[in-house]
This record gives sequence, structure tokens and C-alpha cells, in this order.
Amino acid sequence: MSYEDRSNFVRVRAIVSGRVQHVGFRYWACDQAERLGLTGGVENLPDGRVEVVFQGRPEMVAEMKEKLKRGPSMAIVRQVIFYNERVNDEETNFGAIY
Repeated sequence: MSYEDRSNFVRVRAIVSGRVQHVGFRYWACDQAERLGLTGGVENLPDGRVEVVFQGRPEMVAEMKEKLKRGPSMAIVRQVIFYNERVNDEETNFGAIY
């Protein structure tokens, strides 16, 4: 993807709290992001939260934000905090850190 294709991209970091570890959250987030054409990553944090960083077209980022508020079926999402970030022009895929 060229830089011009990313000129209107937005990037968000989300911190998700609740029962979000050991419920397939990372796998689910990867699947959702790939379906939406987003790049970024997801990882479990030591304190039990999950961090998801994603970027793409604004409408796809907005859809991912809504999905994170619900999470996968086994999760109980209590809170999601979103932070806007600078787009990473080098990023090419979405992955999980295990």
C-alpha cells in the first residue's frame, strides 16, 4: 500500500478492561481487524487488560471501535479507553503478540 493510500487513515490505541484474557480476545481481534482491512496489533497486558492498536480508513476504524466495546462472545468488556495516534506508514498487517 502506498503512502497516498494512507493519506486519510486514522490510528487508534484501545485499552480494553474486563474479562478479556483467556477468552480468545486476541484471536477474535485479529479476525475482526483483518475483515475490516486494518493493520496493527493486539496483546495481553500484565494487569489483565488487552491493548489493541489499529489503523485504516476512518469508517473501518469506527467499526472496530464499536466491535471492541462488545468483544467476543466469552468476554465481558467493562471499559474501553481510546487514544488517537499518529499513523504508521510502515505497518502492513495485523498481528497478535503471544
